[in-house]
Amino acid sequence: MKDFEDDRSAIIAVLEAETDAYLRRDYAAWEACWHDGPEIRRIHGHAGTGVTVSEGAEIRQQMRRILADEEGWAPPVAIIRENLNIVMGTDMAWVSYEQRGDPAGFLTEMAGHYHELKILHKVDGAWKIACIVGNQVQIDNIAAPLIEVDETARVLWMNPAARDRLPDHARLGLRGKQLCAIDPRAQSDLMAAIAWIAEIRDRHKICLITDTVNRPIALGQDDAGLAHICWALLRDGKCLITFDDPTRLDYLLSIATEVFGLSKTQEKLAHQVIAGCDLSQAAHALGISPNTAKTHLQRIYDKTGVRTQAALVRILLSVDRHGM
Repeated sequence: MKDFEDDRSAIIAVLEAETDAYLRRDYAAWEACWHDGPEIRRIHGHAGTGVTVSEGAEIRQQMRRILADEEGWAPPVAIIRENLNIVMGTDMAWVSYEQRGDPAGFLTEMAGHYHELKILHKVDGAWKIACIVGNQVQIDNIAAPLIEVDETARVLWMNPAARDRLPDHARLGLRGKQLCAIDPRAQSDLMAAIAWIAEIRDRHKICLITDTVNRPIALGQDDAGLAHICWALLRDGKCLITFDDPTRLDYLLSIATEVFGLSKTQEKLAHQVIAGCDLSQAAHALGISPNTAKTHLQRIYDKTGVRTQAALVRILLSVDRHGM
């Protein structure tokens, strides 16, 4: 029992020493925590840069560069580990935990919420890290409303923005514990989108990039004539619904503008159409005549290959650079 507790304490000490060395930008102290061999691995999934895999001497080369570059570096205010789990054998151990770091003024590599797994070897009586797998939780970095649902649209979790804005949403709400759209057609589209996301998640179907795993759902217009849209997303292995996200809308429209070769006026008109405006309202908002607006809309139809405003909304919000 004493040997077990000694090994457990030694493993925790190595974890803390490696983190401390990283925060102090001390390469020698960091290197002392790692096993030296070609089999070592560092697998890192980051919300901004995706997944990187390093091995052997490459890891040390990377860390020399990272720890030598102190320009703009500000360590997180605090590093917190939760749900620590340690399993030990005679000369191998694996450790899993969640790690949270508060950013100091701006986002750093250590900031945010990570799931981490570390494998350690016992070499000449000392525990050394041989492999690290770290994945940053993406949804913590999304400010727009997010609702996690299961395959039946039952709500499992909401972020604060969703809890604040969903009760007053004109076209989306709750029926018991189930998320639902008020319009029957939108409800059918919502359930189909959720089923599509669930299939990709459960079967690990190949997608080019994370941002391609999203589907817009037109929820219909409110009493003031404003169109409402939500999106079904796959992030962190979760089926999510987001809405009221002007940043996402602008981003997707900018992609559609590039892919279909829309002019600036056509892009602005498309934005008005997505917002639920008729041609007269859109023309007034853009300072052009209704006939000019009609001409631009026809050219958008020609470029996108659709013939109705509903189909136009769907294709403009579904296109991606990689899929065209």
